[in-house]
Amino acid sequence: MATPQAPQSTSHRLRAPAGLERRPALVRVLDERDPAGGRAKAALFLTHPGPSLLVTAVTVGAAAIALRGAPGWSLALRLVLLMLPAQLCIGVANDLADMRADRAAKPHKPLVRGAVPFLPAAMGAAVLAAVSLAAAASLGAGVLLATLVGLGAGLSYDFGLKRGRLSLLPWWLGFVALPFCAYAAAGRVPRSLWWCLPLAALLALALHCANVLPDIEGDRRAGVVSVPVLLGARRAFVVAVAGVVACAALTAVLAVPLHQSLAVLGVAWAVVAACAGAALTAPLRRAPFPVLAMAAAALAICWLASLPA
Repeated sequence: MATPQAPQSTSHRLRAPAGLERRPALVRVLDERDPAGGRAKAALFLTHPGPSLLVTAVTVGAAAIALRGAPGWSLALRLVLLMLPAQLCIGVANDLADMRADRAAKPHKPLVRGAVPFLPAAMGAAVLAAVSLAAAASLGAGVLLATLVGLGAGLSYDFGLKRGRLSLLPWWLGFVALPFCAYAAAGRVPRSLWWCLPLAALLALALHCANVLPDIEGDRRAGVVSVPVLLGARRAFVVAVAGVVACAALTAVLAVPLHQSLAVLGVAWAVVAACAGAALTAPLRRAPFPVLAMAAAALAICWLASLPA
């Protein structure tokens, strides 16, 4: 199969969209559409660092909750080397898989404008995956299995499932794999953890819709039939916000039978309420993913922390 060819590097000729040049330097560097920051910034944005760091932090936090104390430096380091490279790999793979479509819809993407060549990006993704699996293997078979499920789910989404009706499945598998990976690394997987299956399903549906929301119209024109595209922009937004709220409601229903701390869960419910309210405001209605992802992370950590020892 022929390797997709990136256009010759045009990063030195790429101009920021009209009006963006007058913004403060820091704001320009933080905007992916703006060429300020050069190749280093382009390589960083290729990995989708924000969600990757958030998921890594949640993983280490979940392990600390499982241990009822801070993990030792060796375990913490291996968890970071397990989760962060896996998430960065999935981020790079996403842009590799979308390169053809991004030429028309997102010309600012690093691969499209040649700021990062295709072959080094693909090799980098492979190295990241290898580092992740090696770190997982050092923590035992259970952790390796959970990592394979999570990494495999992310890559299967990137290279096919996100364009079809099964687009929700990789999100759900990835969300389920995370707490099992952290608890297996800590050496204990309580039976109550299996309740994360329905909770993860709600969060996966919500964040999947929130993540795809800005691209729904373009995806529809490209023939994509993912869950958010089938829902349409308006209903996908409602599902994104309602899914996080519904997950919070389910944790309230489960709190008594699971003997959970209502005080800890109350913190998560407050964060969910604030983030859901923020998502309803005009600036975030089109792209609510960042605030809803923070709500999901708070809900996940507080739900695990509220489980009895």
